Amino acid sequence: MVAVTVSPWIVTADADGLLAFLADVYGAREIGRVPGPDGRVGHAETVLGDTTFVVVDADPDWVPRPALFRLRVDDIDGVLAAAEAAGARVVTPRTLLPQGAAGARLVDPWGHLWWLEQQVETVEVDELLRRLTDPATAGAVAAYDASLDAELRARRP
Repeated sequence: MVAVTVSPWIVTADADGLLAFLADVYGAREIGRVPGPDGRVGHAETVLGDTTFVVVDADPDWVPRPALFRLRVDDIDGVLAAAEAAGARVVTPRTLLPQGAAGARLVDPWGHLWWLEQQVETVEVDELLRRLTDPATAGAVAAYDASLDAELRARRP
């Protein structure tokens, strides 16, 4: 097996604003920045958890490419509140999922989709299987999935 480290790149219309959002909402720590020749962010690196993100300002002629990320967090309610205060829009409200995780999704002011998960309980296999056949759980999961589907379909050109 090959050892791999992934460093996502986010190309955005406002790198300064996105870097501030990442710091304010997720506690990211910027570790370096190189300005481009026009003064915009040519390359910045910020650490979020154990992942280094590269953030750059998009060229005005580039087609926007919003990114989608899943984050495991310790306080999903606190992250959602901080994100909304920073201008994010909740796409999927906090939902308890059958495997014992609370999940939610939000879109930041630049159109990037953040899928949040917090493990809130340990669920044994027998209980998971029971939950998967429970109509109330099935309805919650269907609504959870539908919110993502609706958000992604709304982005079609």
